[in-house]
Amino acid sequence: MATLNKLYLNLKKISDCLQRVLETIAAFLIIVCSLALLFQVFYRFIIIKYVSFSFPFTEEIAKYALIWSVYLMIGICLKEGSQASVNLIYDRLGYQNKCILYYITRLIMAIFLAVTIYYAIYVVKLNVLYKSPTLRLSGVYLYSAPLVGCILLTFETFIEVLGVITRNVKPFNS
Repeated sequence: MATLNKLYLNLKKISDCLQRVLETIAAFLIIVCSLALLFQVFYRFIIIKYVSFSFPFTEEIAKYALIWSVYLMIGICLKEGSQASVNLIYDRLGYQNKCILYYITRLIMAIFLAVTIYYAIYVVKLNVLYKSPTLRLSGVYLYSAPLVGCILLTFETFIEVLGVITRNVKPFNS
């Protein structure tokens, strides 16, 4: 148990560092998304009166920045417990039954993540030759966001389950 506890603490440190990096990247992507949309609106109503040049890439930049920021933060949402939940049944259970429910939900989640990662790899391989319409970005960059998000979610789920096993974390209270 001491080895698992040490593993949990080391992985938690890695997770905390990764969280800070991902939060910074996601904040940057959200700023890029906001600026692209602001520029698009500004251009549509003000600049168009003076310059008749189109900026079609702003919609793509905003879309891909938003998609990537969401998938980068999905693991952190699990870590902080900020995903939606219904506690109707959970609140009426004892500790033993809460643990059983926790492990059942995490098993279902692991199966879902395994299937999703498998098909995400398949979709990325299918879109290797795809290029985005205006930015000409490779399909690998565009379609790998769900894959990266699911890998990050798997990592955070593993750390959380390890924390519950070592009793450093209470079930559903990450």
